[in-house]
Amino acid sequence: MSQASPELASLQPGQELDGSYLLLRPSLGTTKNGKPYGTLRLGDRTGELEGRLWDQAEELLAPLAPGMVVKATGRVDSYQGRTQVVLQTLAQDPDAEPASFLPASPVPLDELKAGLAEALSWVSQPDLKQILEAFFVRDGEFAAAFESAPAAKGAHHAYVHGLLEHTVSTARSARAIAGLYPADLEPQVLIAGALLHDVGKVLELTLGPPIDYTDQGRMEGHLVLGLRMLEAKLAGIENFPPNLAEHLRHMIISHHGAYEFGSPRKPKTAEALVLNFIDDLDAKMAMAGAARREAGPGHWSQYHRLLERFLYTGPGPLEGLEPGEEVPPLPEAQAEAAPPAQDQAEAAPRPAKRKKRPEPPEETTPDLFGGAARGEG
Repeated sequence: MSQASPELASLQPGQELDGSYLLLRPSLGTTKNGKPYGTLRLGDRTGELEGRLWDQAEELLAPLAPGMVVKATGRVDSYQGRTQVVLQTLAQDPDAEPASFLPASPVPLDELKAGLAEALSWVSQPDLKQILEAFFVRDGEFAAAFESAPAAKGAHHAYVHGLLEHTVSTARSARAIAGLYPADLEPQVLIAGALLHDVGKVLELTLGPPIDYTDQGRMEGHLVLGLRMLEAKLAGIENFPPNLAEHLRHMIISHHGAYEFGSPRKPKTAEALVLNFIDDLDAKMAMAGAARREAGPGHWSQYHRLLERFLYTGPGPLEGLEPGEEVPPLPEAQAEAAPPAQDQAEAAPRPAKRKKRPEPPEETTPDLFGGAARGEG
């Protein structure tokens, strides 16, 4: 990108725009008076900016296509609290490389790669270690694609290295949560599931530019693709434990948590349940952070369609106050083992048994090919 091009994230209403940017989602509309106008988004490594073409929209947009780099001039203003640019000129920049305009993770790549290596080192169980290495160590083509891939088209971590950033963050959350519930969770299974849950996004999404779904991604989605990729790796490992394989399959297909979010099965193991929560948490925190960074003046973000709310962006709760000391991490000893069981002689008497509740009716689950099917969730 030309050094003369101002970064989109730094632009404020009243400034002039003159630079080269990635063209995203161009479309033509018609005003109430029948005059054509253009809507589009411009992108660079710092973010995106909404654009409007009120004059010569058809002529300017006709030779252009999404993913091209365009030279644009115009004036930045604010409309209904949203920063946008009213464009005066728009034309292809044939000398620019589109990939260099894609946004990238704010976390340095070396730091992300070190985070992945650290997370892999937390898994020492031989079978889990073998399946993780089949993906991240022995398959160089997959590892390179995983390193570059976005985690989504637009919802969260939608940038180069976004999938790596999201996966490392989810694995760290898995390790932390596992330490709080040592009697209920298998930490290494949860961490392995966190590392594997989104492998299908390597096939679901393309960096383009612009970032978009592949044909496979639209036809099957990353849960199905991830399951297929897992099966292919398992087929190459002799005597992989069938029960462990089933648990890994379940974590991949259930990590969206509900039928309406694309999971054909709800989480039914402790590890799968936690994976769904921490995956969703990391995605939502990324959405909230992006909304705050993109907010204009005032104390509130624009309405966030996916989070279904406005987000507060004003002064923090401790701004201007004595911060206090940093909260210390949990002692390692607390995460190592569950509290010892009571000695039988010291055990408290058991309470009287409660009357057994009637079994709930069998769930009705959606048939993915139309209609409804009776069966498990």
